[in-house]
Amino acid sequence: MRILALDVGKGTQDLLLYDTNVVIENSVKMVMPSQTAIVAKRVEAATAHGRSLFLHGETMGGGPSSAAIRAHLKGGYSVFATPLAAKTLNDDLNKVSSWGVQIADRSPREDCVQIEMKDVDVHALRSALQQFDVNLPTVCAVACQDHGESYGSNRIFRFEHLKNLIEKGGKLTSFAYFDGKIPDYLTRLRAVYRTLKKERMERILLMDTGPAAIFGALYDDVVAKRAYEPHIIVNIGNGHTLAAMLYEKKVVGMFEHHTSMLNTHKLDYLLSLFMDGNLTQEWVFEDGGHGCYTNQDGFYEINRASRERGFHITVIGPLREIMKSSRLSPYFAVPGGDMMLAGCFGLITGFQAIG
Repeated sequence: MRILALDVGKGTQDLLLYDTNVVIENSVKMVMPSQTAIVAKRVEAATAHGRSLFLHGETMGGGPSSAAIRAHLKGGYSVFATPLAAKTLNDDLNKVSSWGVQIADRSPREDCVQIEMKDVDVHALRSALQQFDVNLPTVCAVACQDHGESYGSNRIFRFEHLKNLIEKGGKLTSFAYFDGKIPDYLTRLRAVYRTLKKERMERILLMDTGPAAIFGALYDDVVAKRAYEPHIIVNIGNGHTLAAMLYEKKVVGMFEHHTSMLNTHKLDYLLSLFMDGNLTQEWVFEDGGHGCYTNQDGFYEINRASRERGFHITVIGPLREIMKSSRLSPYFAVPGGDMMLAGCFGLITGFQAIG
């Protein structure tokens, strides 16, 4: 079995080519700029040359690309976009139009820099691997963060979605979507699925980046030994920080914030409130984060167990340095020997559980 696992984040896209015939340490691995960062550079180049843009393709993650497009408009330059591509900026196309983006089904006659919007560039990955005589498998697992199609607060909408998954049992399989069985409102994941199907991928698993990284941390030998004990795993990503409370390998609670708004002292404080069951949705949201939810029945069980064994705290993520001086003395996991591939290992584990 060969599986392409790709974890798409704000800053990087991290690739693991999993092969059951190869020891994990010898697997093909790459950490590359994410597609949203690549698109942002292409937009910035067009801005520097004073050229109009035509955005086409799929709905993809925003962040750097959205910021670059807004800056392009602010500079007085034209932006044309197909409806799907325009939804990268906002689900409400009327709002996108009000910013100056001209919604069009095809490229206008004027000379434009054409940029294809998509979270996964299979052609680029295939070409890069072929330079080393490595063929891309037709079985793949991809993670990206999806706020969900929302016309109100996408932070609240996203966290309601995560809350529902915890309520459904909080197992790894609750957070994974296999072969296109994706809720309609998860438009980014559905866009990734369409992209992969066009490239003739035969079996596809999709997950959100946060849960993928959380479950990927369990691939670490030390964490695996504690997998059934009270545990908090914190993924400190380039854009978002997600902390999950686990017991017996099930998610009992979660909170998510923006990494740029956190430091060591604040994250320690939030984690302490979280462990005590005193961190609320309202507190996190009003502080600028996404939210918090803890299943009360699950918390009762984990709290009872933690009195005997305490909480284990594990940290992963590219900005994990935030927790280096934490008073909580966390363990810094290295699943498969590579912290940057935690999400990929979560995807592989999800594929093994479902597929």
